[in-house]
Amino acid sequence: MLSVGDAEKMDPLAAFSSGLVVGLALVVPFGAIGVLLIQEGANLGWARGVPAAAAVASVDLLYCVIAVLGGAALSPVISGWEPWPRVLGGSILVAIAVWNLIRARQSNADGGFDALRTRARPAQRYAVFFGLTAINPATVVYFAATVMGLSELMGTAASMTIFVAGVAMASFVWQLLLVFVGAIVHSRGSGRFRGITVIAGNCAVCVLGVLMIASAFS
Repeated sequence: MLSVGDAEKMDPLAAFSSGLVVGLALVVPFGAIGVLLIQEGANLGWARGVPAAAAVASVDLLYCVIAVLGGAALSPVISGWEPWPRVLGGSILVAIAVWNLIRARQSNADGGFDALRTRARPAQRYAVFFGLTAINPATVVYFAATVMGLSELMGTAASMTIFVAGVAMASFVWQLLLVFVGAIVHSRGSGRFRGITVIAGNCAVCVLGVLMIASAFS
């Protein structure tokens, strides 16, 4: 049971609002994962693109929990891993972009980009996007720095839980929005148009991966 002092420290609305703001600040800047989510919606449609959005939000939730529980202690360790997380992340993005382009070409030859829909399994897509997002441990550092700046809201287990819930909701809603944008392309565009978006999206992911690698050594 919370004591009177704990109850006074806890402001549920402030904790939840702060979680929403922190979560949006993390996810709104557009990057490779955002491109891939839009592409997921364009290739698979809304319902089959949801697992990818859930995977990205799951990693944000996991890293937020880690940061709240001990991120201040982990930040120096994770910072010491640089530049290798960015090198690894960029390399994986380039590899995935090239692989997707090869598969897209094969799918086009086998009857159009819609053939990609029948090959997707929710658990596999969840695992792929979870791994892609998790290779960026700098997210823990971001959350840890934010949590330290909001120490007044972190006075109780309840306020921490509410803060994490706000982060998770912001992330999940944003990821779903990106998939929805892609799904609009899927529902309204022709097969050829969707094929063009696949090529353009993967080229963008490849470029972002190369830039990530380059930034690691700049």
